[in-house]
Order: sequence, then C-alpha cells, then structure tokens
Amino acid sequence: MAVRPLGDSIGDDTLRYQLGLWGLSYAILASGCSLEDVDSDAIRTQGIFADILALAPGDGSTLVRVQLTVGGDDGTNVTLVGDDRLEAQVGEITERLGRSGRGRYEQRISGDSPSEVSLRLLRGEENDPASASAQLPEGFMIALDTDSAAGISRGTPVIVSWTPPVSGGLIGWEVEGSCIWTESGQTPDDGSLTLAATTFRVRATQIGEDCEVQVTLDRQNDGVVDGVLIPGSRFRAIQRRRLSFASTPAAAELGVEPAPDAG
Repeated sequence: MAVRPLGDSIGDDTLRYQLGLWGLSYAILASGCSLEDVDSDAIRTQGIFADILALAPGDGSTLVRVQLTVGGDDGTNVTLVGDDRLEAQVGEITERLGRSGRGRYEQRISGDSPSEVSLRLLRGEENDPASASAQLPEGFMIALDTDSAAGISRGTPVIVSWTPPVSGGLIGWEVEGSCIWTESGQTPDDGSLTLAATTFRVRATQIGEDCEVQVTLDRQNDGVVDGVLIPGSRFRAIQRRRLSFASTPAAAELGVEPAPDAG
C-alpha cells in the first residue's frame, strides 16, 4: 500500500505548528516534568506564538513589548537563550529587547512619530528567523471639556476631545476607577466623545464615595506578522493618551432628589 507523505495529508501551517510542538514535547519528556517555561533552543520557530505591542504614550518614546509562548497566547512561556534574540526598530533607531518577565521582552525606544515599527526574532543557524511590522498611528492631544474643578458628578455626562482627528478611523476608549465599574468601547475618530452619565456606574461598596477616574483613548493599527510563527500571532501599534478627574457621587447616591428644571 502506498504511503502518503505527511505534507500531503495536512496543511503546511498545521505541519509547521506540529513540528514546533513536537520539539516542546521532547523537551518536557526529557526533563521528566511539566514545564512552565521552555528555553528557545528546545522549540522551533514554527511552534512559537508572538503577541507584539508598540505603545506610544505621548512622551516622545515607544515601548515595544513581546510575549512569546508555545501553542497560543496562554501557552508555555519561551525564554530566549544562546543566539536567539529580539530586535526592534522605531524610525532609525534599532535596539535589542531585554527580558522583563516570564516569556516577556521589552525595550523603550526614543521616537513616537507615525512611522513603521519593525521587530525581528533572530535565531541560530538551525532555526528560521521571523519578523513583523506595524505602522504607528498619528499621535494626538487629549482634553477634558467638562468642568472638573470641583470634581464631576456621576450624574453628569463627561465630554472628552482630541486633536487631530482621523477621518474614517476609530478610537478605543476605557474608563476605570476604584469606585466605578470599568467600561470600554469604540467611537468614531472625529475628535469628540460624550460619555453618558450611565457610563460611570458606582460599585455597591463605594456608594457615596469620591475616587479618581481615568479615561484612556487608544488609536490603533494592526500590523503584519511573519507566517513562520503560529497563526494568530499579532502586532498592535497604539498611540495612547490618558486624563483623569475626581468622580463624585450623583445625587441619587446620596438620596437627594434632583432639582427641577428651570422654566
């Protein structure tokens, strides 16, 4: 009976993925235990999942952060060893990423203008390298248009603006604070966002309390990741801006009837 080659029975992406996992399985069996981390020399590039972030917070720099795992974003963490390393380029500046946690590598690089951010996973002769790139979006300035001198009541809408807007784009937003439930969403990138009073839902244990609330706006571009990595690997390039204000109790929290409208 003729034997069908393995490459004919499954897709190329699936084959590369399985080859990578076989390398990891061998490392686990050889150690006789279940690994929470695996050295990169025990896994092929085809078995690595990369979650890449380029984050510009508005201070003139861009933080490039990479999480490397095996099998997916919740898989075994990968520790780079030997000749394996990560390098990122922002504008004309190229720097090596340093290890900042289990499977995590990052470096803050000077520059945050709208330009390409590239990442390279460099390996020894026995494994394939990999690359990824994303366009850093245009930066922006953020402002709070609602008067916050005495704090902002949770019964009052909050208006946030930014400039410049980008026609046809979207802005992600999030509000969070110790006395309210976190809320998030998206809005057209048209330069203005009104957050309804219902956005600021007080926690039951914090009724009647003040707290600082933070509003975050993200302008994001999705990048392109080398197909040699596990499918689903991603690269997000984000311009992020934040502001905060004191959130004060709404009248209803204090058992106070709202004043009637004049007229």
